[in-house]
Amino acid sequence: MIHDSLVFNLKLGQTKKEFFETCWKLNKKGIIKQGPNNKFVEYKLPLKNNQNLKDAVNMLFYGIFDNGNLMTGMNFQFYHTAWSLWNKDLQSDQLVHSVKDSLTKWYPGNDFRAITLPKDTVESLIKIDGNRRIIIKPLDDPRIVKARIDDLRHYRE
Repeated sequence: MIHDSLVFNLKLGQTKKEFFETCWKLNKKGIIKQGPNNKFVEYKLPLKNNQNLKDAVNMLFYGIFDNGNLMTGMNFQFYHTAWSLWNKDLQSDQLVHSVKDSLTKWYPGNDFRAITLPKDTVESLIKIDGNRRIIIKPLDDPRIVKARIDDLRHYRE
């Protein structure tokens, strides 16, 4: 089974042009906006019923494209909009649990497993479902939880 779904009906294998067209339409509807330094697309995750404004999380995302401009993956960053260095509840080591829960819900299948990748010093969470690999790197920044989805059919390190 091929797993190609990403966010907002974006799919692995789409062209960079299709990525930009989809993002442009979502931007015109006010769903997303240009992210920091024009390097990401920004989306404010909806608050759950039991959450207040301090729990708000922003998701940044951007496609990973090969030399032929086909999307082979996607980079994500998640952070609390009310983050501050002194607020321990809003640090990345706490947010990683919510990110894991969200990605598990959005991309069902196997469970995440904790591993330390060869080039890293921090533990990452990883899951593989067919051709789709998802990695969450929770502790490389006190503010940001990074995640990445790769299509293993096209992955080159």
